[in-house]
Amino acid sequence: MRSGLFAIAGRPVGGDHPAFIVAEIGANHNGDIELAKRTIDAAAECGVDAVKFQTYTAAELLADTGRLLTWGPEGKEITEPIGAMFDRLSLPRHMHRELFDYAAGRGLIAFSTPFSVDGLRFLTEEVGAPCIKIAASDVNHVDLLAAAAKSGKPVMLSLGKCTLSEADMAVGLLLENGASEIVVMHCVSQYPSPMEEMNLRVIGALARLYPECVIGFSDHSLGITAALGAVTLGAKVIEKHFTLDKSLEGPDHWFSMDPADMASLVREIRNLEAAMGHPRKRVLSCEIDERRKSVRSLVLSRPIAKGEPLTADHLKIVRPGWGISPFDRDKVLGMRVNADLPANTVLTWDHLR
Repeated sequence: MRSGLFAIAGRPVGGDHPAFIVAEIGANHNGDIELAKRTIDAAAECGVDAVKFQTYTAAELLADTGRLLTWGPEGKEITEPIGAMFDRLSLPRHMHRELFDYAAGRGLIAFSTPFSVDGLRFLTEEVGAPCIKIAASDVNHVDLLAAAAKSGKPVMLSLGKCTLSEADMAVGLLLENGASEIVVMHCVSQYPSPMEEMNLRVIGALARLYPECVIGFSDHSLGITAALGAVTLGAKVIEKHFTLDKSLEGPDHWFSMDPADMASLVREIRNLEAAMGHPRKRVLSCEIDERRKSVRSLVLSRPIAKGEPLTADHLKIVRPGWGISPFDRDKVLGMRVNADLPANTVLTWDHLR
């Protein structure tokens, strides 16, 4: 593995390659395989690289299954027991393979976030997931981290709601257990995340702390601003929640991207990547004609006879730009012209001897 560069299902991730864009379907299938397939179809039309699901049961997540959870946009909140919600929205295991194959048929990479060691083994050994995503809530799930590292699969680790010390221990645990292909993902674990707390400068800090890792961004904010900022700062994996319709019932639909949003995100990330260009300053191909017409040259301010030496009084600095550069004015002073030249002649080196 090159530092900060590897492949997921043959798709290069990191280095100078385009950002790997993930549509997080998560629980937005509502337990309906046909809705899941239609959502995959929409994601493919948007141009993303991958779709991601979640693999869990309430029992492996919670001790307090009766705790009440309130979700939804202001004025339309719904309150329900968290355990019942998770059970209702979990993706049945028998659907995984069919959905992964369906995504592959649409040209997408499919993977999932397991929330238990058993779920991880199911994904890697039975479904053949090409990579593993570890949720921010499991940054301290030491058994899951170790199992993910030992799976031999690339691992994406979200670092929401954790301290730098906890993040470092989690990354260290992955490395110590053999993970060599890691995406460390900045994340703000609030749904939606407030823009004033996105803290995108963490991306640069993570790149310096973990140069052997690819750096990504799991974005829970509204809109495309934060994701574009993350790409500018070097994020090579972008993950956003995705739904077929924001009005569908469920805890994540309302703040997820719909197809129009996701298409806009993909388009603008690709535009941004094209615009980033190269750090070397040079005259660009699109500027050549404008340079010839609009940059200034040394031009005769009055006629001059053959053999007469040039003085400062002979010269003015005006357009067009295909003549001798004004930066070379001191070089031409005292040189003699090799022909009679009228005023407004754009001087070239062929005029001088």
